Amino acid sequence: MKTPNLLDVPKKRKRMGEYPNGWPEFAKQLKDEAGWQCERCKHPHEVDTGYVLTVHHLTGNKQQPFEDRWAFAVLCQRCHLKIQARVKMDQMFFVEILDVSEWFKPHLQGFLLSKMP
Repeated sequence: MKTPNLLDVPKKRKRMGEYPNGWPEFAKQLKDEAGWQCERCKHPHEVDTGYVLTVHHLTGNKQQPFEDRWAFAVLCQRCHLKIQARVKMDQMFFVEILDVSEWFKPHLQGFLLSKMP
């Protein structure tokens, strides 16, 4: 049996089907609103330096309604990778003792308001 050449094996790509209709337009709108800079570090979108803007789903739910603006953060790839594994919106927050970064406060406030009856 011949071993396949790794260059001939197609690479797996993230399927756009996971995102709701209108996602590219919504993501661009969020980036426009953020002035094409990262909410966390404030670095502008610069592909050549690795500061590519992304829109992070803070809840992890790619089907999150667009109306839940608090659930989306415009982040450069560097910040996105730093917080992706650390921020879990459904974990219990001890707001009284937790020092929350300024960029994150509107997202946390929206999340907490969404959980009120």
